[in-house]
Amino acid sequence: MSLPTVWMSLPAVQLSDRVVTREQTMATVEANFRGSPDEWARVSRLLRAVMNACGTGTRHLDTDNPMATAQYAARAVRRLVDEQRLDASEVDLVVYGSIARGYLEPATANEVAALSGLEQPLCYDVLAACAGMVIGVQDAVARLSVDDSLNTAVVATCALDAGRLNHDIQTAEDVAIYAAGLTVGTASTATLVSRERRVVDGVPLPAGRVRGLFARSWPAQHGLCVVPLQGPFTSQAAEMFRLARFIPDACREVARRSGWSVEDVDLWAFHQASDRSLNQIATQLGIPLARIPAIHGEFGNCESSSAALTLRTLHDRGLVRPGMKVVLGTASAGFMIAAVGLDWA
Repeated sequence: MSLPTVWMSLPAVQLSDRVVTREQTMATVEANFRGSPDEWARVSRLLRAVMNACGTGTRHLDTDNPMATAQYAARAVRRLVDEQRLDASEVDLVVYGSIARGYLEPATANEVAALSGLEQPLCYDVLAACAGMVIGVQDAVARLSVDDSLNTAVVATCALDAGRLNHDIQTAEDVAIYAAGLTVGTASTATLVSRERRVVDGVPLPAGRVRGLFARSWPAQHGLCVVPLQGPFTSQAAEMFRLARFIPDACREVARRSGWSVEDVDLWAFHQASDRSLNQIATQLGIPLARIPAIHGEFGNCESSSAALTLRTLHDRGLVRPGMKVVLGTASAGFMIAAVGLDWA
């Protein structure tokens, strides 16, 4: 199926100023530990094994205010508006692609738009866990395809886990379900999806033309990663790692839908759940590790913000260049895989 001409901008990113190291996380868990020294030795060994597998080093983290998700997302949107030289009246659609942490109604996208100074866009949320940003982009592309009154959409995210991370880990069983939460970082992002590539002072801004879309779910795995309305984030990390076996076929499919082969793709800007998963994907696809860079060690797993954060970070480091074929991809609780193929201009 052919897609209309739609462009996705370079994402704008807002990070928390507070940086937490792995050793600080370990120290917090140890301060809450109530067992014997021998028991701590076992728990800490298992916890370090999880962090080693993920590659967790530092994270930007803010866990103070669960009501601040829209405020964080709006900061990224305002940064995007500045970078793209947008007028508030130009934005026709706002999609919020993260979990609403503070309230269930109305859609968080409404508050994000209001706090961002946007005038009267259509606003709604997409709830797809870590895949929210990529699904939000796909949904915006689809809406622009069928509604000629819409020209410019903003997809915003915020990974903010106030009250959701559990440092009260006492047993090996606790490590199995709570450790993945201790690899999570805070970040908000905003991305422009538009019919035309933005041009400022005669210079086209960095963007990718959307070439292919892919999404698929395995709902039988819905219970492996859960964030209840009240209570901490839990994840069956070992089982979630094993689901990475489905990702290579998804990579092949989004490449095919974009008109490419896997070998044609210059860069895979992926959700950063763990270094080990990215290494496994590269091995199974037969591609160099340099084409699927890992930045988890610097930011942790920023959930729905992760793929956009990865793309922005790689661009700012000179790894995303004009003429490249780029895949923006993610896997999420549910279990879902979603990806977008981009011709970077």
